[in-house]
Amino acid sequence: MTAWWRAWVLFVVLSVAPTVSAAEPLTVQDVLASVDATHPDLEIAERGVEAAAGRSFGARGGFDPVLSIRGRWNPVGYYPNTQLDAYVKQATPLWGAAFFAGYRLGRGSFPVYKGELETLSAGEVRAGVEVPVWRGGPIDDRRARIAVARSRYRGAEAERDTARLQVHLEAVRAYWDWVAAGQRVEVAEELLEIAQQRGDALLEQVQAGAIEPLALVDNRRLILEREAKLVAAEQTFQEAAIALSLFLRDDAQRPVQVQRERVPTDVLEPTQVDVAALEDEIERAIARRPELATLSAEREAARVGLRLAKNQRAPQVDLQSYVAKDFGRGPASLVPVEWGAGVVIEMPLGLRGARGELRAAKAVAEGIDAELRKVRDRVAAEVHTAHVSLRAAWRSAVLAREQLAAARELAAAERVRFGEGSSDLVVVNLRELAAAEAGNLVIDTRASLHRAHAEYRVAKGLVPVSADAERSR
Repeated sequence: MTAWWRAWVLFVVLSVAPTVSAAEPLTVQDVLASVDATHPDLEIAERGVEAAAGRSFGARGGFDPVLSIRGRWNPVGYYPNTQLDAYVKQATPLWGAAFFAGYRLGRGSFPVYKGELETLSAGEVRAGVEVPVWRGGPIDDRRARIAVARSRYRGAEAERDTARLQVHLEAVRAYWDWVAAGQRVEVAEELLEIAQQRGDALLEQVQAGAIEPLALVDNRRLILEREAKLVAAEQTFQEAAIALSLFLRDDAQRPVQVQRERVPTDVLEPTQVDVAALEDEIERAIARRPELATLSAEREAARVGLRLAKNQRAPQVDLQSYVAKDFGRGPASLVPVEWGAGVVIEMPLGLRGARGELRAAKAVAEGIDAELRKVRDRVAAEVHTAHVSLRAAWRSAVLAREQLAAARELAAAERVRFGEGSSDLVVVNLRELAAAEAGNLVIDTRASLHRAHAEYRVAKGLVPVSADAERSR
């Protein structure tokens, strides 16, 4: 992206995004609350869960009762007759058994070879059951669709949790970048103010003839140099505010830019985390991370597909039984109760379709197993890396504080010596710049510590900010 294009994007965002200038310091919890309420990525993930819930609900429709009605009227011909057949069939998850009940009416003349179509005057009521013995018994398409839909619903929930962790981490990073940028502006302002105040004192000394006018010119150069640094710091802060606005939105879900008045001034470090038992942390992270839950759900769905594919290789053997009773007037042969049983056997000879599906299902399941191993290794590496980064961040923060204390002491002493005439402006400037850089280093290492703390928690599958991690208010 060119510099011109970056400047144009910055101008557009500054022109469109609303700003907030309330004096209340903005906390990371405020940002995360806004993320949960308004961030588009979380809304997209939530819609994915709703879609999976809809598909799970729809899969249960395979067990909805089915009503079938057929009618036929032949008023003209050698065998004029009227036929009506209606029945309801209810599939069940009990070994794939299905029950049916129906009513049949056959009036008129029927050929001898179709005598089963004739009924008494009030029709025939019948009921029965069909039970698959082999194929479709342990599992069938209906039950497989429900099991797969349930697994994918759990996977969608895990994907939503993954999205939430990732967006929260990005929001925490943006927040601490914004805090650090705002505090660096304050350091630049203080550095400029020191030079400006010294300029007033130098002007009095020059007017009194105590020092050369060149010292006043040199201090003016320092003021201009520090003003340029302040402009750069303010630009960095505006860019950080724009980045943060992507995670902080108003009621209309428009990005909100937060002004520097809301930058917290008293930011404490998070409570130090006990990171001694690294192997235990890795095991807990593997159990908690939602990416692994997503893959586990996909593996469950793949296992269901594998079971179904294995079952479909078996021959279809269905047992049937029914009972029927005619009512009304008509031939005496139709009066007794009728009971019957039957068997249906069907088996494709080549089984290429079933064998092909089985091979595909095995490949999918094995691929997911390999993906799970890869993600487990990645999670372990992320926890380990975050552990190292957090320990380094703690050490860097301690060293930065020590460096700042020494730099401030030297700068103060050098200003005293300068006031007594024992030092010059060049040395004073160097001491002040060193103190300012040390202050910026403290700001940066503290922000890095908060980011490392958040990254370590996310690597373990936890929300990036703990209850006691933010103690700045």
